[in-house]
Amino acid sequence: MLVTFGCTSIHAQKWTQFGFKLGTTFSINKDYSYEDRLEGLANGEFGLFFRAGKYVYAEIGAGYAFYKGTFTNNTLGLTDQKVETRHIQVPVKLVGNVQLGRKSAFLPFVGVIYQPVLQVTKNDLGYDKKTLNTNQTLLTTGFDMKFGPIVLGVNYRYSLFKYFQNKDGDHPQFINICAGFQF
Repeated sequence: MLVTFGCTSIHAQKWTQFGFKLGTTFSINKDYSYEDRLEGLANGEFGLFFRAGKYVYAEIGAGYAFYKGTFTNNTLGLTDQKVETRHIQVPVKLVGNVQLGRKSAFLPFVGVIYQPVLQVTKNDLGYDKKTLNTNQTLLTTGFDMKFGPIVLGVNYRYSLFKYFQNKDGDHPQFINICAGFQF
């Protein structure tokens, strides 16, 4: 059996692409401060994107995300407190385009995601817009695999800021998986 990977001609590649994605995120680190620990995270996000370029695309997008976590605070002695944050997402990326066949491509990318907080649910831990960093900026790198109009992807995200404004602690880190359509 012979397997070959071909490149499409320059004329066959589109200069612009657009699409949408749905995804979920898994937290890598659990200790968000010396007192606060994330025990569980449920996340969902969706958004649209637009790309322009040839072999390297500039991408901009707009999306919405929610993070619902179960937190424990050792100082307050509170366990299993549910806190949900809602965010707007604005990703800006550079995306490569490596054609693997006529309708498939490997799309590695690097970029940033600006993610301001829209809402924090009421909770007994005192988490609110005054204590959380409300203008998170995440570095992201990963890849998408395109099969016809279907896109499947995985990426790593690292927050440039700590989770809390008023406490020392770790920078949140995530693995994100997503699926969508690209036109």
